[in-house]
Amino acid sequence: MERQLTNNAEVYSANFSNGNRSYFVNMLEAKNSTKYVKITESRKTDDGSYQKNRIMLFQGDLYKLAKVLNTAIGKIKDNKEEATAEAAQETIETESGEMTLGLESEDGSQETPLNLDPQDEKDIYPNSGKKWTREDEEKLEFLFKAGKTVEDLTEIFGRKQKGIESRLQKLGLTE
Repeated sequence: MERQLTNNAEVYSANFSNGNRSYFVNMLEAKNSTKYVKITESRKTDDGSYQKNRIMLFQGDLYKLAKVLNTAIGKIKDNKEEATAEAAQETIETESGEMTLGLESEDGSQETPLNLDPQDEKDIYPNSGKKWTREDEEKLEFLFKAGKTVEDLTEIFGRKQKGIESRLQKLGLTE
């Protein structure tokens, strides 16, 4: 049984279809102001019913997804005999630190790239660089011992992965 999240405000919505598949992309804002993206694939099956698959990605995961997709797109283009210098212009990270996701449609035309502004990093990691309080350290230790992953802790504490790993090491919880 699918559980619906409540009190989420829709920030952005888009969809597209390709054959018997439709894709829906919804950006939502949770009660704690965290934004996340829900991607739904709806596929018509042989018996006429629809099968739905969903994934949810939080802000930090979107940057990782963009990086992985850029790499995959680059490899696809590298395998094509008609790869051009334009493929080299698509970057995972530009000199300014901006991530771009260039998508090519089936007819070969370039679609608008997805720009992920490094300014958003401050929204994702608002506590990065701030001093740790004793309460934060106690909470970190408790959650880590309770089985939370470093990735979970980055979202909970609003700090970068390196900051979490460094504090865990300082507290003697990791090597």
